Amino acid sequence: MAIFKYTAKDYGGATRSGTVDARTKELALNLLKTQGLYVVGLEEKKENLLEEILNFRGVPTGDVVSFTRQFSTMISAGLPVARAMEVLANQTQNSVFRKILLDVLRSIEGGSALSSAMGRYPSVFPETYQALVRAGESSGKLDDILKRLATTMEADRELTSKFKAAMVYPIIILFAMLGVFVILMVFVIPKLADMYKSMNVPLPAVTQAMIDVSDFMVKNKLILAILTVAGGLLLRYALKTPQGKYITTEISFRIPVFGAINRQKDLAQFTRTLALLMNAAIPIVEALSIVSAVVSSNAFRKAAAESAKMVEKGTALSQCFKGNNVFPPVVGQMASVGEETGKMDEVLDRLANYYDGEIDHMIKGLTSALEPIILVMLGTMVGFLIVSIITPIYKITSSI
Repeated sequence: MAIFKYTAKDYGGATRSGTVDARTKELALNLLKTQGLYVVGLEEKKENLLEEILNFRGVPTGDVVSFTRQFSTMISAGLPVARAMEVLANQTQNSVFRKILLDVLRSIEGGSALSSAMGRYPSVFPETYQALVRAGESSGKLDDILKRLATTMEADRELTSKFKAAMVYPIIILFAMLGVFVILMVFVIPKLADMYKSMNVPLPAVTQAMIDVSDFMVKNKLILAILTVAGGLLLRYALKTPQGKYITTEISFRIPVFGAINRQKDLAQFTRTLALLMNAAIPIVEALSIVSAVVSSNAFRKAAAESAKMVEKGTALSQCFKGNNVFPPVVGQMASVGEETGKMDEVLDRLANYYDGEIDHMIKGLTSALEPIILVMLGTMVGFLIVSIITPIYKITSSI
């Protein structure tokens, strides 16, 4: 979707100017003509450097959740899909999201289905989102499905927010420790080293090692700074590749405590998403295939894909869960209850709520456990610095 700047005359002969969104210049001209404007000048607006940088921000999950909730409300009120999309596109504050919504709107106006138009932006509207919109279009219950989708997305976002909030404190402390270490090595230790050298006193091995490290950092600070920035950018790029995501996911699931939280989080997301898809009358095989692309754990992805193949051959879903060690026994048992009662989506949704509660307790326990660990780390660092810096000074004062 391009943005064109125009200058035009209205029916009264007054000059008007502004911008219009369209795929091509011809479509922009036609759009302005339908508004009763005689176009005098029309040129494509080029993005400046700041706008290009802002485009890399992407669309926050919160904006998509808010859009989904409001979109559902407008459709429930009887507003046409195109009109609801236009209103929401004009009121969003995120310029990147606005462009995406306007492009989706133009596609709808051109005859495309809403799910197909959204499918052009999988990073904003993932496969699950598209499948549910497609089911809503075919069943005529788009507003109800979008409402449930917004609720599910809010639950997932809240779960992720709790985990991130628990990690804020230790991450701040970690960066503060690194900052103090760099300041000491670059600014403080060199001055102490000069003092020790002028007094010509023997230094402990720990102090000498610290002085050597400081000397290396001071002499190569520019190179180290460049390597740090380049390493950070390279790591960020590597983490976005399929192989990088695979490695980081495997590591995150093997770390003590954090691995258990990630596992519970994936179980909650797996059961909640599967419940939502089944409630939307999406076939189990297709639902399992979609869920396999949603969860982050490679083990869960493989298990979901295997379950889809088994169900396609006639195996009951509960038996698929019970026969796979990846899923806890309770998942298979609850699936059996769902099959017997015919309320599989409700059973899976309750199971997801159960895992949400378990994660909440685990995060609270993690927060409580991290505080003494951080204090021990701080105490160790302070003690090391005291031994390294104060010991030579004590020896000097003792020999006087």
